[in-house]
Amino acid sequence: MIRLGPYRSWRTSPPVFLRLYLLFGAIVIAVALLFYFHRLARRVDAETETMSGLVARVIAFTTLSVADSAMAGAQSQFQEVIHELPFPVILTDVNRRPLTWSSHVDVPPLSIDRLLNEDLDHPSPALAPVLRQLTRMDRAHAPIPMLEPASGDTLMYLHYGSPALAGELRWTPWITILVAALFGSVGLFMLRSLKRVQEGFIWAGMAKETAHQMGTPLSSLIGWLQVLQDEGRPEGDRVSVTRELFDELIREMERDTGRLNRVAARFSQIGSRPRLEPQSVVPVVQSTVDYFQRRIPEGVTLTCDVETDGVQAALNPDLFGWVIENLLKNAMDAVDSKTGTVAVEVRGGPASKAVTVSVRDNGKGVAAGMEEQIFRPGVSTRQRGWGLGLPLSRRIVEHYHGGRLDLVRSEPGRGAEFRVTLPRA
Repeated sequence: MIRLGPYRSWRTSPPVFLRLYLLFGAIVIAVALLFYFHRLARRVDAETETMSGLVARVIAFTTLSVADSAMAGAQSQFQEVIHELPFPVILTDVNRRPLTWSSHVDVPPLSIDRLLNEDLDHPSPALAPVLRQLTRMDRAHAPIPMLEPASGDTLMYLHYGSPALAGELRWTPWITILVAALFGSVGLFMLRSLKRVQEGFIWAGMAKETAHQMGTPLSSLIGWLQVLQDEGRPEGDRVSVTRELFDELIREMERDTGRLNRVAARFSQIGSRPRLEPQSVVPVVQSTVDYFQRRIPEGVTLTCDVETDGVQAALNPDLFGWVIENLLKNAMDAVDSKTGTVAVEVRGGPASKAVTVSVRDNGKGVAAGMEEQIFRPGVSTRQRGWGLGLPLSRRIVEHYHGGRLDLVRSEPGRGAEFRVTLPRA
């Protein structure tokens, strides 16, 4: 059974610790926003209180005592003083009777005669909204008494409310968090949808890769059976072939069936940590090259140059052989079927800290700007490619073997070179 354990967890969904990190980060940011904007609102309120106190003292100094007959003129003066304040202000007498108010109260001013004749227990519809706002303002801020400088007697009270900016500052973080939550919810929904699409793509791609992996040995087996049918000579109830042909058929068919077993073993190890053992990379590379030697077009030249002096690396032969096969297949797909050359080189001497396997071809090369994209799932330079060969190969090399897989050279129209680097065992 094909399992997509580590591949699925890293490629299609973030690990648990990353999701917890993002959740914790979002909570910290939200708390920081609330604290910061609440602090700003407190500062605005403090500045409002200071400004209101200054206004109260100014009015107290300029209006030491106001007789009822002069109250109409004084009301006009008061309105001029408080009109431009950026927050609601209401001036009342010592009995809490409104005398005038600023434009932020949103109620047209009433004449002083009418205000003095109002019954505060049963106010008129015109004054009732002012009294309600006065009550709300007093709950939030204590009224400021305007004292007569000489005697200290209270002349009037200045009632004030918070500026609209303070209210906006208090609501801003909540609105920000709400918008962010809505945006995040939409983003999460889209990511989950993308995840399902990506999972479907990976399953389809893995199915395609399975068929691709099994296609070569199955085609070879069919070919050997055809050779047996064409070369076999019936002799009574038996079919006779030459000993040389028989040995060759058995040998090649054993290779193909062995390859089918390796394909099954490879896919069974994708979802778990494979077992690595110190061994030379040469037999794995050489056997893969030998397998392809008899299965490439006649016009393509495949060579293998080995210089390692027996240096070993921690390997899983099945998975590492898969990497070499993918690189060889890509190289053969890129070269011309009549003049193509593919060269494999294995390097690593006693003084070297790593073993390198290079696959070089004289094919089409990789287009500029695609050097890293070709290692992403779904990116393919072939029209019918699924873009899983190189991503799987890099994952096998880097995540399972602790090495590197890089495109070290590419010239469009002149070929490319891929290099696998493994640490010595």
